Amino acid sequence: MIVFVSKVMEGGQGDLVGLQHIGKEQYSESHPYTLKNTQLAHKGDNMERFIVGRQFLTFLVIFLSNMMGSAVEGAEIFGLPETVNKIFLDNGLAMILFVVTIGQLTSQVNAAQCMLDFINNRFMLYAVSYPALAIEASGLLHTVYLVQVAFSKVTGTTIKSKEPPRNKLQNFLFWGKVAFSTVILTLSFAVVLEALFSEKTAMWSGVPPYVSVIVFFLLMSFVGMMEGLQIAMFSVMKLPESEVSKHPLAKKNCELILSGGNLEQLLIGRQIWCTVCMFVVARITSIQIDEEEENIFGVAASLQKFFDSGILGAIITTICASLAWRIIASSFPLAFFSNPLIYVIIQLCLFVASTGICSSSIILARIQKQFAGYKDDENYIKIDDFEDTSAIEDRRNQLKRQDSFYFKPNITQKRRSEVRRISIRYDPDFEL
Repeated sequence: MIVFVSKVMEGGQGDLVGLQHIGKEQYSESHPYTLKNTQLAHKGDNMERFIVGRQFLTFLVIFLSNMMGSAVEGAEIFGLPETVNKIFLDNGLAMILFVVTIGQLTSQVNAAQCMLDFINNRFMLYAVSYPALAIEASGLLHTVYLVQVAFSKVTGTTIKSKEPPRNKLQNFLFWGKVAFSTVILTLSFAVVLEALFSEKTAMWSGVPPYVSVIVFFLLMSFVGMMEGLQIAMFSVMKLPESEVSKHPLAKKNCELILSGGNLEQLLIGRQIWCTVCMFVVARITSIQIDEEEENIFGVAASLQKFFDSGILGAIITTICASLAWRIIASSFPLAFFSNPLIYVIIQLCLFVASTGICSSSIILARIQKQFAGYKDDENYIKIDDFEDTSAIEDRRNQLKRQDSFYFKPNITQKRRSEVRRISIRYDPDFEL
């Protein structure tokens, strides 16, 4: 069930982003639940709110998958050698590959070509769209907006919004949620760090507490850079080449991504690495207390059970290993893309994708497509119709005059079309 939720979430977000550019009248009768999903997500600033809430759900699913799918100590299957059992069961590699292949990449393959069919169901609406918006509305993650406001002040930019300015009551409620979220995040860090230093987590035995803490923050930073990589990448590609050329490493990264099929491979590799790291973070922060041990901070048993649920770890990682980094990357895309570590991360993503470790997702996607009866979007609508609007054409002409990376002479029209199709689904601010 959890993996099924993951499948819908992974494909669903890209579809909601991609369908922003398609007139709803084209599918209002043929896909009623797709219409309900897009009407909900595309209203005002709900797309941003959906991404915030959905990100928490994604990390929570990984934490729950780690808890429910972890093998018991000394588990053996099929009479396999002890080393194989340790790698795939004790270290959780089997569960990681299962979630990435079945729960993420398979759905993304189909969702990329069958946006309308993929989210045309009640499950997407009631189990993903509404819960994601409800989680955001609860204020649990509103600390991220404090980060957003801070960086808008630093950069001197205005926060984009499709809604009128908040009134006094809305402003009071907004900042109240920010304060509530900040308190929750602080408490979450306090509980998790106390558990790490007290060696009351599922971290591998024999690892010193201070090493666990260091690995925890390093992995969150690594995941954060991969989250920011996607945001900065699409932003930099739309900048004038003359401006990007002032940052040699950013230019080198752009050229690497736009060559051959590297963009597609990068997104696959990034997905794999993010999931692997999050499973390790989930293991590091999952609280485990023996019956004879004292609870964290001596709290009651009922509260300790809440600590054990993994929600606190999901809150920390959602804000500090994902959303905050996305804001940093969008505020300083060139500086972010000029980080030498970004080049290393790109190479790591390309390498893991090239191994074909999750290539079975392509075959599984075909099976799923046949079983579910998905049809490509071109069977229902003209997917490229949005390119003909005057506003988009003006934007394209503006980018041509700017000599943006997207219109470099050595990038063929076919390749530009491929990049555009990917950008539609992965870049919420896509305007090409």
